[in-house]
Amino acid sequence: KDKTMVHILDALNRLENKFDNLSMTSGGSPDGSTPSTGSSSMSMTTPKPSQNAIPPPTSEYPPTFRKPYQHLTVPHKIILWPGIYIHLLNSGIPAASDLQYVLEEGTHWFIRREMAKHPEPLPSKLGLPCFAINAGPHEHGRAANVAFPTLTIQQIQEYSDAYFNTFNVLYPLLNREAFMNGIVSRLLREGYGDGDTGSVLALMVFALGKVAVEGVLHRPASVVNGQPSGFRGGTIEEPPGLEFFNEARRRHGFVMTQCTLENVQINLLQATYYEATARHLDFWRSTVSASMACQVLIRCQPIDWSTAEGDLVKRAYWTCVLSEDLYHLDLDLPQTGIHTMEDEVPMPYFQQVQEQQEEDQTGGSSISGSSTVGAGANEERSHFQYHFLAMIALRRLIARIHNVIHECERAMQSEPLWQGLGSSPNQEPEDSTTGTLAHQKLTASTPQAAGE
Repeated sequence: KDKTMVHILDALNRLENKFDNLSMTSGGSPDGSTPSTGSSSMSMTTPKPSQNAIPPPTSEYPPTFRKPYQHLTVPHKIILWPGIYIHLLNSGIPAASDLQYVLEEGTHWFIRREMAKHPEPLPSKLGLPCFAINAGPHEHGRAANVAFPTLTIQQIQEYSDAYFNTFNVLYPLLNREAFMNGIVSRLLREGYGDGDTGSVLALMVFALGKVAVEGVLHRPASVVNGQPSGFRGGTIEEPPGLEFFNEARRRHGFVMTQCTLENVQINLLQATYYEATARHLDFWRSTVSASMACQVLIRCQPIDWSTAEGDLVKRAYWTCVLSEDLYHLDLDLPQTGIHTMEDEVPMPYFQQVQEQQEEDQTGGSSISGSSTVGAGANEERSHFQYHFLAMIALRRLIARIHNVIHECERAMQSEPLWQGLGSSPNQEPEDSTTGTLAHQKLTASTPQAAGE
């Protein structure tokens, strides 16, 4: 049995070498495996390959992929499964015509498609009318604070409630009480200013709150062939809440280079808005900025994890990890390294959850004296910490599976296959532990081994 596995691995090694040299050769190889590689190449270039042109070996080892991990991620490799590939081709859906490009270009095809779909940033013409207010003496060189007459207290309450009952349940970056009683109350007295992180945070929250409201109640953003879009409110180019988001963007530039908790929160809220409006690369870029600032904050600033601020730092850190992994695992976009600090940052405790629940029951979170949050929303919000911790646990499980898969791939790709298999007279068996482990894993995974 072991000798059989050695021959199989040697044969795979020869095939991989032929695949690597396939693009540099114009003729066929005299080896007996030439017909299979030729049919594989044809299956990659034919617009609608037939079922016979896609044998299982071709689906598992496409000849155009020299390094599968760098070109096609694990989720997208499911497309190569013969049953799924043939089903998509025969389904007649418009996306089936793109399969050949996915196979030829790999995961990068999705990224290039997204870049072509949104070549321009969100339009900046929308905004809020404002007027300057006197809030006391201003620092030298700083513009006066402004107020927005069209933004009423009722709207502030509605959009804040909508944000905390939706987006903040998934990623609990902010504390409702601290936001309403600390940030919003001050802004109502002093106005919105440049270089004020509270102003940017509040405007981001209002933008996301409007997305949450109009994304459920308003009409679809578009209708194609009688099918309504899944996006509601506004249009594709002018999503709901854009006027608040633009006001936040205009002030973000004054604080974007800081490495503070507020800066991390702002970048994560900005990323959330981009993702909610289907601008996925903008989401990733904002997440990268948040992750880099968060790493500097944790490494260079003394943090007491037992305090309320320390708990917010923990929430921001784990939100960065969850957001960054989202497109690293699916699209192989590079990581910032923030995941390497998992052992240094404890899990959030959510110390203020009980206090917030008690305040909600007395209506303390409503700046207008009445709360628009129903009992169902209160009950859901009381358990948001468990949702967040469950997401962290699932992310760890997925990352562990991902690492195990690619550890096996790297072990097979980085070493000659004869190492550790006893097929070289000049190689000592005890010097090839990695190759032996890879051989044992492959042996245990074969149907013959499972049957025995």
